[in-house]
Amino acid sequence: MYYMIGLAGFFLLSEVLVQKKIMPKFLKNISAGKTILRSLLILLVVAAIGMLLKITAVLVILATIYLATVISNKYLNVFSDMEGGKKV
Repeated sequence: MYYMIGLAGFFLLSEVLVQKKIMPKFLKNISAGKTILRSLLILLVVAAIGMLLKITAVLVILATIYLATVISNKYLNVFSDMEGGKKV
């Protein structure tokens, strides 16, 4: 039960951080496709580190939540710009 509450709290925290544009530079000013590619590479690295430390599930889950939030925010911003009439 506490595990699920912690994951929900982490999701809310990551959502707030991403909305306030507090994220690493290498994920901030790039296209959506490159964001997805870098997210996949980060997940592979996190999975490898997790296997070495024997805590794979927790690290991969947390990284997936954060990176999915970054990707969804990237697409939300792009579609908002498109609706506003900007050329994307």
